[in-house]
Amino acid sequence: MKKTICILLLLPVFIQACSDDTDELASDGKTVEVTISTQVITKADVVTALGNGDEMNVYAKTYGSLEADDIVEGIHAVNESGIWTMTPSIKIGEKERAFIYAVSPYAEGNTNPQAIAVDIAEQKDVLYSGAFVPVTYNTHEAKLNMKHALMLLSFNILPQGYTGAGKLQGIQLKGQDIYTSGSMDVSSGKIKGTGKEGFILKVEKNITSGGWHEDLPQFWNIPFSTLGAEVTLVATIDGKDFEVRFPELEMKGGIQYIFRMALTSNGLQFIPGQMETVPLNVDDDQPKQLEGHGIIVLTHQNKEFTLPALQGNNVFGTINWGDGTSGGYDMGATHSYDTDGQHVVMIESWNSTGFELKHLTGIDLIDISSYDKL
Repeated sequence: MKKTICILLLLPVFIQACSDDTDELASDGKTVEVTISTQVITKADVVTALGNGDEMNVYAKTYGSLEADDIVEGIHAVNESGIWTMTPSIKIGEKERAFIYAVSPYAEGNTNPQAIAVDIAEQKDVLYSGAFVPVTYNTHEAKLNMKHALMLLSFNILPQGYTGAGKLQGIQLKGQDIYTSGSMDVSSGKIKGTGKEGFILKVEKNITSGGWHEDLPQFWNIPFSTLGAEVTLVATIDGKDFEVRFPELEMKGGIQYIFRMALTSNGLQFIPGQMETVPLNVDDDQPKQLEGHGIIVLTHQNKEFTLPALQGNNVFGTINWGDGTSGGYDMGATHSYDTDGQHVVMIESWNSTGFELKHLTGIDLIDISSYDKL
């Protein structure tokens, strides 16, 4: 049999990069359908999971950037009994990759992932995927960690000698930098305020001695800061508007702020030192992006085969031995075959900067045309 070898140096061989247009490894047109799964990253009593009936906009890019071309456009993902179905589906070939982003809830108009429409009048928990999740032919499930983009404002009012009936009827915010609608970047969750239509949380809740112990009045809001511009809270109680200036704070998305306030017949005031914050997003679970992705294909005729040594820090990957068995990459691992003949070993790895192949005996072909970086 004629052997085709792609190498750079004599033994031992250390290969950094190479491409081979050999027709022997040309794609046969096979594709796989990309799937997605979701986990809502949260610590508070808000949306903790996306389940049956939930919907998302999904974006499949040809490269890890929101500005990259779409593989398919207008993807609508629907959860049916825990399984996400995407229409249209995302299909990629053996040497292709896709970079996945998502946002929930779904809106037909959200065609630009850099400008997701946000309107707090809807009072919906806006979830975004953040940085892209890469998928390949062999690892084609995108596991999306959905995070909260808005902040949740909660209020507890403690009457201090207040003589009125004590019925809370509404809460609203006023200020130069208070926005009620905006545009969000799905990769970062950052929202640029665009509209100041105003929002009033309408409630019918009796203010009780000692404050409320559960079911606090609360609403989703676009993050704002009170460090540079004044923000006023207006609470309508017994038909009268009580106005109080917000304390100086840098308010952030993905956080629940719980404010305690004292109410007297003379006015309403924030109680210093009694504000609490609850992270909605788990801030200790933000994995770094994977780097140095590559696929090495080795065609050989050996009864026993030893893996090449992948170079780099924290290298990991998946091995398909070409006989129906697979496993994780382990440097120097050896595999025995039950049958004679040609076998194709596929090594998919991350964080690898090169590899060393000490023996070429029995090897017919080395394909590193897909051995590159994200």
